[in-house]
Amino acid sequence: MRHRETYFERNFNIKRFIFATPFTKSGRAHGELHEQCKRKTILTTANYFPYVKTRIQVISRAQFQLEPIEVAIEDIQKKTLELAAATNQEPADPKILQMVLQGCIGTTVNQAPMEMASVFLSNLSDGTTIPTKHQNKLRLCFREFSKRCADALKKNRNLIMSDQKDYQRELERNYERFVERLTPLITLTSVQTQGVVRANAYQNKTTPLKCVSDYFK
Repeated sequence: MRHRETYFERNFNIKRFIFATPFTKSGRAHGELHEQCKRKTILTTANYFPYVKTRIQVISRAQFQLEPIEVAIEDIQKKTLELAAATNQEPADPKILQMVLQGCIGTTVNQAPMEMASVFLSNLSDGTTIPTKHQNKLRLCFREFSKRCADALKKNRNLIMSDQKDYQRELERNYERFVERLTPLITLTSVQTQGVVRANAYQNKTTPLKCVSDYFK
């Protein structure tokens, strides 16, 4: 995606395709957050699309699985990208922005991101537990998600009509409650920070960290 910048480039000369299948280890397709896994399948075709034929033979198939916390990371990253796109859209579209905001911090759905944080990060609130690699990644994803929510709220405040001020205030109250509950789960103590740096240094004995400061955000 980094090298294919245009819409044409991203839809021409394509031979690798991916699809995801939700599953749980108990056999059900869907379950609670702590048991929801995802299987990703990558198919490689014999020729590139578009092609003279509409059906091309699949010559290889690869699969990998995401654990529940990795599924949560993907979900938060997706929501963050949606917020960034709606906030930076020019010209601004208030309806799209409000729809995305409602999906992230609306009263009926804001339990989803907060529930993810509670399920996967609750043990960090004691101030001594060293976060795992995935917990640290999810923690940083939530920091970015929270920042994007704030940016979107600020943008929406400048776009709303006079009859939407109550709606804006409700969104802001939801956001404040969300941040209040989230902060203890994503803020590391000095003990936890040192543990993260030591763990990362151990995993990168031959390759120094590119940016240690990422772990202190």
